[in-house]
Amino acid sequence: MDPLPQESIPRPALSRKRKADSQDSDNSDPAVPPPDSPQCDRQPLPARRPAPAPAPHRLSLETASNSAQGSWFTSRPATSETPLVSPSTPSSTPPESPSRAKRPRIDTAQASSKASKRAAIKRAQELITALQASAGNWHWETSPDGDTRLVAPIPSKQGADHQEDTGDFSITSLSPGGLSPSASRIVIPIDPCSPHIPIRHPPINKETLKELDLDAIMRNPQLRHDFLFDSGLQFRAAATRRKREQAETYWRAVRTELESGCTCVTFDTRGRPHSLLCVCKRLPDAPSEPVIACMPLRRKLTLRMPSRIKPLLQELLHVLLSIIRPQTSVPPNTQGGAVSFQQRLRQHQEQTLRLQAVLDADLILQEMKHGVYDLSSSFEVIGEVLKSHCAPMRDGAVDAMVALANKCSLDGEGTKADAVQAMRSCFEILELMKLDIANHQMQTLRPYIIHSSPEFELRTFKERHAAQAQRALTEQWLVSAHRQLEVSDYKLVYPQRVLSFRTLSKRTRVILSSLKAIIDLIFSPPSPVPLTSPLVTTTAPTHHAVPPVASLLSGYPESLYLDHSRLILLAKDASDLSTIYMLLMLYRQLLFTSTPKSSPARGDMVLDDAHLQGIKKELWELGPQNLGRCFLPAQPMHHSRSSQNDEKEQEEWNAGIKSVVLQVTARASEARQRPSLLHSKSDPTPAPMPRAPDQHLLTIAESWADSHLRIDSPLSKIMRERLRDAVFDLVVSMVVLCGSFNPALPTPSTTPTPLPEQKVGTATGLEPLSAEIRQLGERLAKLAVLHLNVYQTLYEESGIFPEW
Repeated sequence: MDPLPQESIPRPALSRKRKADSQDSDNSDPAVPPPDSPQCDRQPLPARRPAPAPAPHRLSLETASNSAQGSWFTSRPATSETPLVSPSTPSSTPPESPSRAKRPRIDTAQASSKASKRAAIKRAQELITALQASAGNWHWETSPDGDTRLVAPIPSKQGADHQEDTGDFSITSLSPGGLSPSASRIVIPIDPCSPHIPIRHPPINKETLKELDLDAIMRNPQLRHDFLFDSGLQFRAAATRRKREQAETYWRAVRTELESGCTCVTFDTRGRPHSLLCVCKRLPDAPSEPVIACMPLRRKLTLRMPSRIKPLLQELLHVLLSIIRPQTSVPPNTQGGAVSFQQRLRQHQEQTLRLQAVLDADLILQEMKHGVYDLSSSFEVIGEVLKSHCAPMRDGAVDAMVALANKCSLDGEGTKADAVQAMRSCFEILELMKLDIANHQMQTLRPYIIHSSPEFELRTFKERHAAQAQRALTEQWLVSAHRQLEVSDYKLVYPQRVLSFRTLSKRTRVILSSLKAIIDLIFSPPSPVPLTSPLVTTTAPTHHAVPPVASLLSGYPESLYLDHSRLILLAKDASDLSTIYMLLMLYRQLLFTSTPKSSPARGDMVLDDAHLQGIKKELWELGPQNLGRCFLPAQPMHHSRSSQNDEKEQEEWNAGIKSVVLQVTARASEARQRPSLLHSKSDPTPAPMPRAPDQHLLTIAESWADSHLRIDSPLSKIMRERLRDAVFDLVVSMVVLCGSFNPALPTPSTTPTPLPEQKVGTATGLEPLSAEIRQLGERLAKLAVLHLNVYQTLYEESGIFPEW
């Protein structure tokens, strides 16, 4: 029997042959140096350099020693504990045997896998080489799109044909071929403002509380304007989820530093947070600026941050002094007189000296270093000072803070965590005290704010839109409303006479045109209305002096830049009211529609107002969220995620409207079978749901809803114009006819004069909506009164209205 050819080859030769094959086919892989050869990592070499302007801190770098090597890719041998070297390092492995003729290679599915592993190893080696060569050259850099990254130059390549490199090498976009030949820098996307890096200062500090200062409040046009609509407007402590997480991260970092002295944060080369690799043993003293320890073999970077203890103590002293400072900006009569102010000034000087003595940051750090700092003694003084200034309702919180600090005395049982919690409670109490002071000042100065707001808002508007071209939208907005009133020959109906629009004075035409223009904005928004975005609130210290132009809604007149949040709410309410009006009209039509299986509809049926009120209540309760979104301009979709969310909301709205139409049809079928339900003499309690509604009526109702609950439906346009005209007539009667608007008064009446009860929308089907129309009209009248009190004179002097 002939033996196989392979059996004639000894097994050792086969083994060596496979090894030689691997070596020949992987010439690009670097050799592994012996364990005792020094490679790669070195002792820390600090190299500090200032950060660019956008960066919050300066930056230094250290390269960690090669104390722990690891392989980036699992394809490396598990026994390889030596660092990887550059591909340019020559191999020192001698040939194991003479070269022999090789058998033809048999391609298998593993060939591509081996090639990808070799390419991955090559990329890892080139990355390690680049990280090692970049030691001492890292710095923060802000890209044109606003992202802040760590950047270090890659050393110039050697060679006669070398050209200047101009590209960036990003770890997150590593190509299969390794480093790009044109790469001149290595970029790691680590943002110094990352939420994974604890902030250096307390989340409650002097800068964040500046917005609650009286001067900042008086210079804030948005806040002062909102105060006119809500006299009970108050500040409150409101933090977003990100701010709460930021605070938790900060206080956790302070506790860790007190317990172990560590301020390190570790990232991988892709900028992602990593489990801590502490370098405090190599850098025992916290630096004055961030220092980077680069560990190339691990592909990790550890940031040794400055100490947070001294800034914490300094910030506590600054905030305390700002809270107890006498308010010199408030008129003397609101402070109790000049004598009382002098007494408070002396008290402030004494308390300032005491606080500076117990919160000397340098002395406290020295005492903490020797373990002799007594936290309880400092907080006893802080508690006494706070209780002399805070409201009585805050005394309990102050006592709890002092009791917690007393546990941390030298012979107490308190822990470092208790000390951190006492410090955190102190900052929270200071924030509440600052809010109390700001709210008290707002209420004390309320008459002055209301009296001076028109002049202040007009001056701010002129500074913001100095050029006439910057008011183009406002002028077009007013001219269009004036032209509509002129073309329609609007009649102003007084109790004793009726005046045509062309016979009115310029002042009255300006008022009517402004009212018409504002109401048109509500019923026909010039730009898409956000349905789910949070509105701007003024109950938290998050205001800017003047809202940036980019954040404003497009298409709205410039003079309404302080009312965008109210206009959005009013537009959504008007669209909801329009939808209810349409559904009530559908109910009426179903009552008088003949079906093949029923008797002809009776034309003598009379709808009672109480019955329609019950139907309206059911519509409000059963309607989906954003009931009137069908009458609002569509929001353009720029991102796939927002598009998906909008599609989901649209599907939910369609399902909700379908349920409402079913309810309307069921009630109409029930009323057709029992006409007595249409009269108020019948039992007012709602009848149980009937059986399935008439299928023919349901088909008609669904078809009607699909055709007319649309912004481009001719019927919906007619009905929305009816509703708009009813609201406009009501606002005119409140502002013009009843004298609620009087530009001669320095402080306008923001509460319209009560009108006698009258039928709203008679003969148009709007009678059941009279309460909602009146409420909407009152809100619009208040907005119009305050707006005209500021801008009426500017409109009259603009020259856009003709002289008749």
